[in-house]
Order: sequence, then C-alpha cells, then structure tokens
Amino acid sequence: SWVTHSARFRCIIRFYCTHCLLRKHPTSFRPSCLAFYDSSPPHHSHRVSCSDCGSYTHIHCADDANSTPYRCPPCRDPDSFSFFRPIIDANGVRCVDKSLSGAFLCAAKISASSMNKAVSFAKCEAERKGKDAAVARKRAREALDDVIKLDEKAKSDVEFSANRDQKPSLSPASTNSYQLKKPKADHPSV
Repeated sequence: SWVTHSARFRCIIRFYCTHCLLRKHPTSFRPSCLAFYDSSPPHHSHRVSCSDCGSYTHIHCADDANSTPYRCPPCRDPDSFSFFRPIIDANGVRCVDKSLSGAFLCAAKISASSMNKAVSFAKCEAERKGKDAAVARKRAREALDDVIKLDEKAKSDVEFSANRDQKPSLSPASTNSYQLKKPKADHPSV
C-alpha cells in the first residue's frame, strides 16, 4: 500500500489504504464526487441512496439516479472499481492526478474525523473511569475507617473484660482476717 490512514472501525483503530478506507466508510462521503460529509448528508430531496451500501449521492452527481434501485459506482462494479489507483509513469514513478488527490483528501478527512471521534470517546471513557476510581477510593477509605473503629472497639472490649476477670484487690481488713485464719507455721502440727 502506498499510503495508510488510521481510522476507528467497530471500536478498533485500524490502518487502511485509501481505497479500503473509502470502501469501509461509504456513508461518510459521496462516492461519485468524493465530497466528505462534515456534519450530515445532503437533504433527502437532493440525494439518492445506494441500495447496496447505503451511501448517499447528489442527484445531479448520479448518472443513473433514475434507475431503480440505484447503485453507486463501487457497488456497480465491485471487482474492478478502485477509489485510489496511483498512475505509474514511463519511469515507474507513481503519480497522483486531480481525481486521485480528491480520493486521497476525502480519505484523509474521514480518517481525521474518525480519529477525532476516537479521541472524544477515549476522553469520555477516561473521565468516567476517573470518577469511578474516585468513588471506589472513597468507599475503600470508608471501609478502612470502619475496620479501624471495629478494631478499636474490639481492643477496648478485650481490655474491659480482662480488667473485670482479674481478682479484686483485697482491703487491709480482709487481709488481716485471712491471716488470722491461716494456721501458724511456728507450731508444727502433729
């Protein structure tokens, strides 16, 4: 292939030669005069639609628009038709004439439009994923705070139960009475 164009087709960025790009995007331009649709195709009263590929052509550009059903030039002769076939001169050098430059320009505009749409889509996706990440980070922080609070509560419950399970300290009066009841070690028992 002489020149490749990048374009997004079915959510995948691919590279095409001029002819293949124009074949894959038939509704983006008028195949008879190679005019690119910047925003929308011509009004339905000024156009005719191809019955095979759905491309639109100006009524005055279509030579056989009165025939039913209308078929655009690429669909009428799919085997031999080419949008972009460079001319090779006597020296073997590829040349481009006005019609080929029109096809190349149309393909370049389709490629630029397609890539602009891909950039917009990627930007929206990145913003959406950024917002999702912020929400997930907030939820994770809240969950971590909840775990810390539960851990602190569990530690305080353990400390409280440990303090409650210990023997209470004896008052001096109870200590003396305990000592009075104890047998004296001075007199061995028989």
